[in-house]
Amino acid sequence: MATVTAARPAAVLSVAELGVKFDWLVVAASAWLGAGLYWDGWAHGYGLPDSFWTIWHAAFYSGFAACAAVILGAVARNRPNAATWRAAIPAGYQWAVLGVFVFGVAGVFDMVWHTIFGIELSTDALLSPSHLALGTGAALMVSGPFVAATRRAGSGLLAQLPAVISLTFLLGTFTFFSLFAGPYSSVIGTGPRPNDATLVRALLGMYLFSALLVGCALVALRRGTLPVGALTVVLGLNAVAMILMRGHAPLDVQVTFMLVAIAAGAVGDLLLWRLRPSDARLLQLHVFAFALPAAYLAIYLAVVVLRVGSGWTVHELTGMVTLCGIVGLLVSLGAAPRRA
Repeated sequence: MATVTAARPAAVLSVAELGVKFDWLVVAASAWLGAGLYWDGWAHGYGLPDSFWTIWHAAFYSGFAACAAVILGAVARNRPNAATWRAAIPAGYQWAVLGVFVFGVAGVFDMVWHTIFGIELSTDALLSPSHLALGTGAALMVSGPFVAATRRAGSGLLAQLPAVISLTFLLGTFTFFSLFAGPYSSVIGTGPRPNDATLVRALLGMYLFSALLVGCALVALRRGTLPVGALTVVLGLNAVAMILMRGHAPLDVQVTFMLVAIAAGAVGDLLLWRLRPSDARLLQLHVFAFALPAAYLAIYLAVVVLRVGSGWTVHELTGMVTLCGIVGLLVSLGAAPRRA
C-alpha cells in the first residue's frame, strides 16, 4: 500500500549552508562599490571636472550592480524552495536586500538632483540629500556579511574575516560622509596655532570619530564578531582608504599616518585580549570604550607633534585625548545592559 507523505516545505538555505563563499562574494562586490565611492571622493577632493556621467560614477554604480546581482541572485536562487520572496532572503541579509532597493531609488534621485541643482562642491557633496540616501543604501548592503556572521558559529579572526571586513566597510561609509571632521580632515593638530573656529571643528570631529569607532566596536563585540586582531584590520584598512582618497600629503606622511591607525588598532586588540570586555564584565567594557579612542588620538597627536609639528598647546592636545576617551565611555554607558 502506497503511503502519502505530506510535502515538507524545503528549508531556505541559510548563509551557513550557502557557505562563507557567499559572504566573500558580497565582500568582493562591496569592495568594488567602496572603491568607486572613494574614487568619486578623490575626484571631488581634487576639484576635477565633474558630472553625473563620469568614470568614477561608472565605477561606483557598477559596484552597486555587482552588489545587487550577488545579493538578489541569492534570493532568486532560494525562491523555488521558499514560500515567499521574503522567506527566500538568506539569513542575516534582510537589511542588505533593503539596501539594494534604497540605493536603486537613491541613484535615480541623485541623477535628478544633479540635473536640477548641479554638481556639489567640497562639503556640499557630503551633505547632499541624494548622496546621503546613497550612503544609507550602501551601508545596508555592505553590512550583510557582518549581520549574517551572528547567525552561525565561528571564532577567531580567520573564521570571522568576512564579518570584520564588512564592519570595515560600514565604518568606512561613516568616515567617508564625515570627511569634513575627524582624523582625516587635515585640521587635527597640524600647522600653526588654530583659531577658535578651527579648534572647535577639530574637537567636534574627533568626538564624532570616537563615537563612531566605539559604537561599531561595541556592536561587533556584543554580536561576537570582534575577535582579537579585528581592530587592526578595521582601523588599518579604513586609514589606507581614507588617506589615499585624500592624497594631498607627501607619500611618506601618508604612510606614517596609515601606520598610526594600524598601531592604534593593535593597541585596541591588546585591550581586547587583556580586558575581555563583555556585557558580563561591564567595568572592563567601560575601560575598553574609554581607552580605545584615547589611545588612537594619543598616538595620532604624538606623531603629529614629532613628525609634522604642531602649534597647539599641551592643554589642547591632552584635553582632546581625554575628552575623546570620555565620549567613548559615554557611548558604552548608553549601550550597556541595565543591571537587574
